Amino acid sequence: MNATATTRHAALAFLLVAGQMAAPASAYEQPAVQQLQAKDHIVIFGDSTTAGGLKPTGYVQLLNQAMEEQIPGVKVSAICKNTRTTDSLLGPDGWILGAKFFEKLRQSEPAPTISIIVLGLNDSKAGPGGVEPYTRKLREAVGLLRERRQTVILTTPTLWAGYDQTKPYAEAARVLATELKCPLIDLYAAYADHVTKNMKDGKVLTGTQLFDTEEPVIGLHLGVLGNTLSAQTILKALGLKPDWKKYQLCLSVKGKGQIKADPAPSGEKERPAYDPGTKVTLTFTPDAGAKFVRWFNFEGTVKDTTDKVTVTMDRPMWIFAESSP
Repeated sequence: MNATATTRHAALAFLLVAGQMAAPASAYEQPAVQQLQAKDHIVIFGDSTTAGGLKPTGYVQLLNQAMEEQIPGVKVSAICKNTRTTDSLLGPDGWILGAKFFEKLRQSEPAPTISIIVLGLNDSKAGPGGVEPYTRKLREAVGLLRERRQTVILTTPTLWAGYDQTKPYAEAARVLATELKCPLIDLYAAYADHVTKNMKDGKVLTGTQLFDTEEPVIGLHLGVLGNTLSAQTILKALGLKPDWKKYQLCLSVKGKGQIKADPAPSGEKERPAYDPGTKVTLTFTPDAGAKFVRWFNFEGTVKDTTDKVTVTMDRPMWIFAESSP
């Protein structure tokens, strides 16, 4: 392995290091590839990363918020399961053709007009040998969706534990998009550029971590910055501004207890949000028999061992309170 490959491999170990806060912006600039209309209905076909995107600060919720703020009337839905690959698109019952939820959406108002396929991470576990079936099934899925009068947008998969695993799948998606004349959202390029830009001495800088750092293999499921980057890249592709008038806050408990936020957020349950600059005090109350341990986030910018912490809403945030046992 040469020096460049070694550096890139080390960078994608996604280790946190204390250091200067770096801007979470990506050097890659996604071009606009689709112009939205006021009554468009976008359906995202995805896996567990998209399932996570349905939570507050997830990329699907961030997209819905941006639509409400910039082009009211546009709706975003998602069809996803935790282990979905391109096999899901063309399963025995036909995930597209026979999925009750998709057919139900087709009867809704507005009916789906744009389908975005966000798959490939689980396919990449098959290694280079999985590229051909991945490409073939994507091609068939595009045809089936077009028969249902969908504008189909392809995406490249993001990163998983390094640059190399998903790279051939990203390249295949680019080639297929050109062949089929599909709009393309290059998530791989956005993620790779972000990581390369925001590392020092082979380690990701504090405040720029894209992924869930509590997982055994870092680089699959998204943290709030990963969800934000995905949403921003998709918004740019749809010709919209990659920002929000309010910032969402997701609060999670690892253990047993409850978190109270003061002031309380505004907005819907799925998208609790605050005006930029709002100072929010979080108080954790453990359940009987439990003991508070710490506050943390995946980016490494929230670290506190008292049961009360104050944060300033300067971007979407996902904050955890941990208790034991």
